[in-house]
Amino acid sequence: MRRCIPLLCVLLVLGCENRRVTGKLGDAAQPLTGLEWVKNGPVEIKPGTVYVVEFWATWCPPCRASIPHLTELRHRYKDKNLVVVGISTERASVVKPFVEKMDSEMDYAVAVDTTGAVSRGYMDAFGRNTIPSAFIVGADGKIAWVGHPLDKMDAVLEKALAGMPPVQGG
Repeated sequence: MRRCIPLLCVLLVLGCENRRVTGKLGDAAQPLTGLEWVKNGPVEIKPGTVYVVEFWATWCPPCRASIPHLTELRHRYKDKNLVVVGISTERASVVKPFVEKMDSEMDYAVAVDTTGAVSRGYMDAFGRNTIPSAFIVGADGKIAWVGHPLDKMDAVLEKALAGMPPVQGG
């Protein structure tokens, strides 16, 4: 047993070191394809529109805390071509009842990433391992900001909606 513990530690460290961050601000956003849309979808990333793409889960208290804020942003900037998308990797059978119960409190597009491909293209590519995590996709279709949706995202979003350059987030 004592031999197994050091070997396990080595394997865990090697696994962590092999996780490469390949995404950077200014990269083209991953398409929102292969998702199961639960509400207000499908959404396709198109030039001329700014997107907030948030990764969340029903069981996550900070994620639930960001829902009213995302809804408020969607309403505040609806005339400025803002689309808000929430993506969960949970089963649709878990997400659908949650979204239905939230009703108008969660008033933006919601999808389930059944294959994990979209999550890998955002979360893994940018080394994000906590939720909620938000990505602002600028009107040029490129990643303009990455961070927590309640941490300085609003100011960056306003800049993205005005066509200003990206700013690194938390």
